[in-house]
Amino acid sequence: MNTIVSLNSTAYYDKMEITHIVYEKGDDGLLIACKVENNNKLFYTNFSISFSQFNQIISKLMQKGIDIYEAVNKKLFQSSAIISELDLSKVYGSSVVLNEFSLLQNVA
Repeated sequence: MNTIVSLNSTAYYDKMEITHIVYEKGDDGLLIACKVENNNKLFYTNFSISFSQFNQIISKLMQKGIDIYEAVNKKLFQSSAIISELDLSKVYGSSVVLNEFSLLQNVA
């Protein structure tokens, strides 16, 4: 497994496994911690994403029958903490996986 600081968030990935989502009050986006697989190589990385890109992720997960919206809303946006973190494995028993995904697909 390769550890890297960041990957190109505009690239297309074979698989993205999201483990944590972080929100800092007042920010205009989120940070996601994940493992990505591309060309049979696995990397740990973090992405800063806009709310529009996050809506894309929620939509893709809903298509797979995974609804993270309520947990995200309660744990991140309704929290009084300055920095809030959602560990998806604590909520769902595992991280969530998106196959064949790019953060810029279908962005208007």
